[in-house]
Amino acid sequence: MSGYLVATEFHERQGMDLSALARMTADDVVTASLRALDLGEVVCAPGVENATLLEDVFKANLAAFGGQSPPLAALYR
Repeated sequence: MSGYLVATEFHERQGMDLSALARMTADDVVTASLRALDLGEVVCAPGVENATLLEDVFKANLAAFGGQSPPLAALYR
């Protein structure tokens, strides 16, 4: 799943011009994250209006990688 671009100076300092891409303010990311905590959400996707789309991405990810299982660490056996 692709992440959100947050409007900070990080990319500019790397010499990357991302001004043509949609970016979210850091304040909006914090606001959404705190609200998600209040709602008891495990995943916060502040730019997604249709949660069904996010669920579809999670299901596709599980379908693609769900059959892979690394060995359990000895600590947890």
